[in-house]
Amino acid sequence: MEASKYHDRAAMGSRGDPVYSAVMWNSGLGVLALLVTLGAAKGDIPSAPDDPAPRLQLTRLSGRIEVERSGGSLPYLPSGSIVRVHAGRAAFDCDCHASVLADEGDAFEFTVVRPEDGRPGSVRLAALERSLEVRVGDHKFLLGKGSALTVTAAWPGEAVVRGEGRSARHAAGSLAPDGSILTASRRLAPGDAVRAAVPQAKAFPDEALDLSRAKIAGSGERSLVVETAAPASESWLAREAEALRAIADWPVISQRAAEVILEKYGPPDLAIPERLSWYGNAPWKLTTVHRDPFGRIDVLEQTIAYEVPQDKAPSLAKFDVGLRLSRDRRELSAASEAEETNFLALNLADEVVRERRTPEEARAFYLKTVLQWNAGKSSPYLKGLRFR
Repeated sequence: MEASKYHDRAAMGSRGDPVYSAVMWNSGLGVLALLVTLGAAKGDIPSAPDDPAPRLQLTRLSGRIEVERSGGSLPYLPSGSIVRVHAGRAAFDCDCHASVLADEGDAFEFTVVRPEDGRPGSVRLAALERSLEVRVGDHKFLLGKGSALTVTAAWPGEAVVRGEGRSARHAAGSLAPDGSILTASRRLAPGDAVRAAVPQAKAFPDEALDLSRAKIAGSGERSLVVETAAPASESWLAREAEALRAIADWPVISQRAAEVILEKYGPPDLAIPERLSWYGNAPWKLTTVHRDPFGRIDVLEQTIAYEVPQDKAPSLAKFDVGLRLSRDRRELSAASEAEETNFLALNLADEVVRERRTPEEARAFYLKTVLQWNAGKSSPYLKGLRFR
């Protein structure tokens, strides 16, 4: 099917996912310019006050990378940076909602086009070696050597992804209208474009790498080598393959939750047909994704070390949003279909314990925040633990 005739719409089945909308067409510069013009008419993209240009940050690293750059300081990478992954795996986020996942042997170049004359800025990601995985919203793109993508936050809530160089593969956004996972991919030829639904605000989708956990293994005038402890590459890939085999026949909700956690935290420490488990994947003491044959949504269970006074346990029971307290009251767990809603439940549980909200107030806030999240609005309560 020609790109110009392709239309794909799929409603996201996961709580908090925006309505998925993708339109691929054979677009030249004229169509892209039209999209950018429309975006400018709808209002400026919210941006950091110090630098409105898109930025790229190092989010996760388990291994060793080399960054060829001019100026700038980690975890942010300046425009023109070339990144090479010498061992393990690294992840990078852009505040225009593009993410890069690179494995050992991968290399890519990051370039920024700054906003000008009312037009939003854009980023260009080019694969310099074998392959590169780029995600924009719920779309996944696989770039071969010599291919590139330009991502433009055309207006709040949407981004335009345009192919450059050699053709890339577009993995169709992962979900079909019935919620099933799509495995087929298709070419994104030079000039073709995809319009992706993304969060409204310009922001990094994840927190930057904690540099205290990394070390500078070498530096020069134009290059920097950074590393963290990493498993052997073969061990990493074997564990990842084992996890993917374990979830191959899982129900869609369980499989989707497992894939999201795999993307963020890497291979699990335990992979069996009934569950995947990660130990000590901070801020969690334990993360478990359950295979639920009944299709329930509380498939993602995450635990923190948190001591609850005996007289506060009844209040948490009244809160009643999927929380579980250990017998010794020193661990608190939340279970839902997404990490964001687990953060929300635990943040509110802490406020109930500290008597900042009643159980009824906390439950009402929980339900309201989830509804807003479904509508594409975020909250600090969804982004991490607000207490330590």
